[in-house]
Amino acid sequence: MPDGPTGGSFTVHDGRAPDEVSESTRLYLNGHLAATFRLDLAHADDTATIPLPLGRVDIPYTLCGTVTVMHDGHAETRNVSGEGVLHNPDGHYFEAVGSENFKDFFLMDETDLSAADHRNGASSRCVSSTS
Repeated sequence: MPDGPTGGSFTVHDGRAPDEVSESTRLYLNGHLAATFRLDLAHADDTATIPLPLGRVDIPYTLCGTVTVMHDGHAETRNVSGEGVLHNPDGHYFEAVGSENFKDFFLMDETDLSAADHRNGASSRCVSSTS
C-alpha cells in the first residue's frame, strides 16, 4: 500500500462461518494487495488495519480466496470472490461477508451501509490456476 503520507486507515475483519473449516482470502485495493486473511479451526477470525492513500475517497476493492466448508459430511473447497467500491473508508470497520453459500462475497460496514457498494456474484479479477 502507500509508501508516503497516508489519508487515515480503516479496519477489515474476517470471521469463520459455522460450517467453514478453513479460509484464505486476499484483499486488493485499487488492484494492489492490501491484506491476507487466513482462518482455520484454531484461528476463527482475523483483522487488519489498512492505511489509505492520501486524497483517495472512493477505492475499488476485490476479495479473492478459497473457503473449505463441510457439505454432506465431506470437506468441499470453493473459490470465492467479490468486488465493489469503498466510499470514504477512513475510520470504518468492515466485515468480510459471505452470503448465498459464498456465491456472494463482499465488505460491509454494519453501522454505515453506504460506506461500501458491491457487485453481486464472483469477481472476474480473481484468476486461479488450473495447472
